[in-house]
Amino acid sequence: MSMAASAHASLWVSEGGDDANPGTEERPLRTLERARDVVRTLNRDMSDDITVFVGGEFHVGRPIEFGAGDSGSNGFNIIYTAAPGEHPVLSGGVRVGGWALADKDRNLWSAPVPAGLENTYNLFVNGTPAGRTRSRLMAVFTKDSVAAPATSPDPTAQWKNPDDVAFEPSGGEAIWSERTGTLPVFVENAFELLGTPGEWYLDRPARRIYYTPRTGEDMASADVEAAVARALIIGLGTLDRPITGIIFKGFRFEYTTWHHTPDDAPPAGGVPSGPTWGAVNFNYAAGIQILEDEFLHMGTPALELGPRVDASAVEGCLFGDIAWPAIRLTEASAIRIAQSRLSYVATGHFPRGAIEVSRSRDVVVEHDQIDHFPAAAILVTSSRADAVREDSNRISPPMIAFHGAAPGAGADPSADSGISQDYQALTNERFSSPTVPGPPAAVSAEAEDGFAYVTWIPNCQDGGSPVGGYSVSSSSGVKVAVSAREFEEKGYVVVGDLANGQGVSFTVSAVNGLGASPPSLPTADVKPQHKRKLKPPEPPGSLSVAAGKAGAMIQIAPPGGNGGSPVISYLVEAGQAAPVVFEGLDVIHADGSNPVSRPLPAFLPAPGASVSVAASNAAGLGKPAVVKLGP
Repeated sequence: MSMAASAHASLWVSEGGDDANPGTEERPLRTLERARDVVRTLNRDMSDDITVFVGGEFHVGRPIEFGAGDSGSNGFNIIYTAAPGEHPVLSGGVRVGGWALADKDRNLWSAPVPAGLENTYNLFVNGTPAGRTRSRLMAVFTKDSVAAPATSPDPTAQWKNPDDVAFEPSGGEAIWSERTGTLPVFVENAFELLGTPGEWYLDRPARRIYYTPRTGEDMASADVEAAVARALIIGLGTLDRPITGIIFKGFRFEYTTWHHTPDDAPPAGGVPSGPTWGAVNFNYAAGIQILEDEFLHMGTPALELGPRVDASAVEGCLFGDIAWPAIRLTEASAIRIAQSRLSYVATGHFPRGAIEVSRSRDVVVEHDQIDHFPAAAILVTSSRADAVREDSNRISPPMIAFHGAAPGAGADPSADSGISQDYQALTNERFSSPTVPGPPAAVSAEAEDGFAYVTWIPNCQDGGSPVGGYSVSSSSGVKVAVSAREFEEKGYVVVGDLANGQGVSFTVSAVNGLGASPPSLPTADVKPQHKRKLKPPEPPGSLSVAAGKAGAMIQIAPPGGNGGSPVISYLVEAGQAAPVVFEGLDVIHADGSNPVSRPLPAFLPAPGASVSVAASNAAGLGKPAVVKLGP
């Protein structure tokens, strides 16, 4: 078939087809791989687009690869699109069925491992991600005992499947009680830790999956999917022969996982910092268009463009339930991301961004909705300040919001912000069943005289219903309830009525309209005691204020000495202007490399005025640092 002599060419693919067929509508092909191979015989000298119509659901065990030979030519495109009335699915998951009650007392269920599943980090129940078993390493767990006492963590303990057990230090945001110094601190993915609702374990030698259901989950009818694919589509061009003119339109891409393999090439002394591929990935390419596609339930980044991807577009897409960033751009240029919704993204990896842009330029992000993300809606690194142009996006308050803007900052208040009318249906999409929230992470405590400060990082997985509050419990029996708004404002909770000289730990549960999450992992023990030498903190380490007609921007580095108690707030004063108190997670987690940086729109000190900032701890307000504004 000569493309130069043909009209618009088309191929048809259906899950009920056969790769021995000619690829007509009446006799479709069976796989995208076969359609790609046929396209290679048609795209040498194109006079029109080639369209591949696809219908059905396709399991992707290994990524479908595209190269320069799969490109459009003469400025025309290869369009992979939904057949009329169809919504094709490329799934990297396998359904897990045959669930049976394995332990009635613990409500522990198990199912046989489906064929094709060797290992995975990611299990989804009714569309909601489950977590691998995890615990603080306070005891040695053995096959016969889950609470045998130990004087120190012992990674060589006789676990049921020791090769699969992971030992981890506290995360990079660990503070207070979690800066323990003895590593590893946490243990993950052990059979002996089963029993917490929402957690699961893959017993690879026995070929069984174990899971403890959350409130409202019925394992007899639940849709359980284990992700097995690390990527679904990979486009590998070269500098000399880039991929050009490929369009994917109307697809659903779902279920990917990331787990270490020998190919990951870990950095010296550590494990890889994250997956090297997105679920859909193109590099050394131009004219790539991702249109009206869905990216759901992924343990990897959803879409990765780069390095060297130019003049490409993402439009009308839905990104939901993504553990890593939804979109990563690396060494890319002239990329447009528009009319798309990114919801529950980067949920498992604070402080990653919903969209990440690195070493790129001329990126336009416009008319998008970004919600339920941990820290940054758009994170730009190693790029010029003007690398990204943002226009009329609707960005909801981030779930955590520190080391950056305060909650709510960045939202475009204009009436036409967000997705336009043509794509409004995206805002109504739901991609998981309602459930209780996930437990807070990185719970930390700091003991004082008869009380303790407790803080945590909220979980982006709110179960589809806003978290209204938190319940804090001490191992000594004290309970404290706090509203989500109050915690957001302060960044900590005070737990009183604690006995001095006695060790105590804390757990936190999040509460939404459907109930309470399982408790978080407990903090390390802290010991309240009378602190005779407790003093107010020193002045802030450094202070800068940039004032203008629209208000001021202030940056505060924490004091060099906190007086023996953590800094919990800052008091900002300037002449006749009303004093301002800074509280929140950005204050609690600030350090020398992460100062508190906030805008003050209504703070309008007179030229030449002095601005003073004093830190406060359990002993009270310290001496201020003072800076004088220019004329």
